[in-house]
Amino acid sequence: MTPQPVVSRAELLAALQLQYEWGADEALCELPVDRLSEAAPRLPVSMPQRGEEGQQTIARPSPEMWDGARPAGAKVIETVTGSLSMQALEKAHDLPTLMRLTEAPDDLFLARTATHRLEPVFVENAPFMLIGEAPDADEDRSGTLFAGEAGSLLEKMLRSAGLERGQISMAPALPWRPPGGRTPSDTEMQACHPLLLRTIVLCRPGFLVTMGVTPLKMLLGADAAVGRLRGKWMEVSLPGLATPVPLLPMRHPLQLRASAAARRNAWQDLLILMEKLAPEG
Repeated sequence: MTPQPVVSRAELLAALQLQYEWGADEALCELPVDRLSEAAPRLPVSMPQRGEEGQQTIARPSPEMWDGARPAGAKVIETVTGSLSMQALEKAHDLPTLMRLTEAPDDLFLARTATHRLEPVFVENAPFMLIGEAPDADEDRSGTLFAGEAGSLLEKMLRSAGLERGQISMAPALPWRPPGGRTPSDTEMQACHPLLLRTIVLCRPGFLVTMGVTPLKMLLGADAAVGRLRGKWMEVSLPGLATPVPLLPMRHPLQLRASAAARRNAWQDLLILMEKLAPEG
């Protein structure tokens, strides 16, 4: 008989930690489960929305509901997602109030699984606002935007443009890390969309710089792609601001490790950013 390998306590804990990072939060049952005896799953209820007429309508969630780049003449639909509805967040007239209103929404799964919530950083008279991706493992552990390697690379990029990290307003696309670091779902992006919009409006930046695909999709629509739009100035209309805000899409700092082409793209985008920051005349 082949002897079974002895597994140490440290190895068992490491395996458990790996399962946690992958988002596994339930153990398998030791007894078989009769699925045929279970009740049929209920379909999700369509989300209520309120149109311009003030009448409540029922519609299924779609990317168009949180598309920040609405075509001219399109009807403005108010996004409603539990405690993160735009109607509720409009009561916040400063960032501390906004953070207090959205401390721990019970109906948002991400808020219950993340270690820390990332909060925006507002800098008075900042030249622009940087919108990052959903939190990674370093950010979730520290509760700090652009922590770890991503923060080091970002600081190098900013110094190339003659800026320091402390001069820039920043916000995460989503405040909470998805389990295991997976890509945020459309529903999760839609749920956090009103919070991102209200954060930007309260900071009133001169323009925006998005880093990564998640903030770009949340502000320009589900079809937005960094590879196609990076290096081009876009405009996004925000409820609460009279004029559209210019937006420059860029790659996330961690993508610079991917290839020499990604690093060239980042340098080209930094040149565009420096041109925007240069004093006129």
